[in-house]
Amino acid sequence: MDITKKDVTEFQGLYKKKFGIELDYQEAYKKLALLVRQMEIIYQPITKQQYEEYTQRWGDSPQA
Repeated sequence: MDITKKDVTEFQGLYKKKFGIELDYQEAYKKLALLVRQMEIIYQPITKQQYEEYTQRWGDSPQA
């Protein structure tokens, strides 16, 4: 995923709102890139087979 300037400025705003700390562009880009990479590593979609096994065991779709 390519991180755009808009992504970084939006992240800066969210970070300030959440933590009360203003980040310069380079620091915000670095933190955002690390967050994106972490999500790429952690998030793994389930396979169709896993979904079918889940629904057989637990019934209908998971409730949000």
